[in-house]
Amino acid sequence: MAELTGPIVAECATWLSIVSKLFNTRMGELLAPHGLTPGQFSILHHLTRQRLEGEHSISQIAAAVEVEQPAVTKTISKFQNLGLVEIVAHPSDKRSKLVRPTPEADRLLGAIYQNIGPDLFKVFNSLNGTDIEGFAAQLKTLGQWMDKNRL
Repeated sequence: MAELTGPIVAECATWLSIVSKLFNTRMGELLAPHGLTPGQFSILHHLTRQRLEGEHSISQIAAAVEVEQPAVTKTISKFQNLGLVEIVAHPSDKRSKLVRPTPEADRLLGAIYQNIGPDLFKVFNSLNGTDIEGFAAQLKTLGQWMDKNRL
């Protein structure tokens, strides 16, 4: 294993930042025909694919996707108008509401992935000759560490 040095850390941080911005811009273009921004997609994805058991509060969603609560509230309202979520009363706190995805949310997310899939295949095919499974595992490890060690 190579020794971790300042220049390697700087290069990784630089490229992670560049790739993050480029990927977010690309996702914005791919999601636009579906009427979603990358932030809204992140919330929809969290609700339908990354969900915990049961419903989520707005504050739980905001913390999970690192978006401010007012933006999550606005997005959830949009999703409710589109039939993607149901808002239900919290069983023990009448001041709080919980969000539950509908089957329509799963359908929309599936349609989005079907639509953007060919482009994502091109993106990740650019890593030809690279151990893509190893790369995916490293991204997952990094993401899990960052999730557990949020600032």
